[in-house]
Amino acid sequence: MSKPDTRSSRTKLLLIFALFLAPPLSAWFAWQYMGTSGVDTTTNAGTLVTPARPLEVVGLQQVDGQPIGDRELRGHWTYVVFARGGCDERCEKQLYLTRQIRLAMNKDIPRVQRLLVLDAPPSKEVASQLSGAHEDLLLGVRGDDAAPLLQRFEGDGFSADGVQYFLVDPLGNLMMFYDLDVPAKGMIRDLQKLLKISQIG
Repeated sequence: MSKPDTRSSRTKLLLIFALFLAPPLSAWFAWQYMGTSGVDTTTNAGTLVTPARPLEVVGLQQVDGQPIGDRELRGHWTYVVFARGGCDERCEKQLYLTRQIRLAMNKDIPRVQRLLVLDAPPSKEVASQLSGAHEDLLLGVRGDDAAPLLQRFEGDGFSADGVQYFLVDPLGNLMMFYDLDVPAKGMIRDLQKLLKISQIG
């Protein structure tokens, strides 16, 4: 094999490695940036979940019975909202705010999605109202086997009882949570920063 052929093969091999390494490296960079000079020191809107928690997406299904798994969360920045007994006033407020934050991303809107997790199937009326007001919303109903997923949303200062907003990264990691009284502008700044510095999702 000639030297030019050898160089060409090595170049192709390096490019292949780069393609595989780009997503995790981008995620690592985002975490390092947000952890040292991002949310902690500038916006103070969200609280990082440290270390990030890989989610085990089990026990969730859509209203029509179709399962919700890892595939539905991968590749997007996902706001997760929990509600009990249907979507009450607090839930409606959370959905409105996350919808406005998503719309504020302009050209990056497709990179952001929202998941509402209910503890029981909603009535047809509630489901119709939610789909009408939030066309992009992924509506999930948790089953008895959803415990492994719910446990990932239980920790120091946060829980899956509807009193926080959660942000999941495009690799399926729970990375941040927000209290209900957080200013919308702060959440927008956090997300804009993540979208800017990350090449994933």
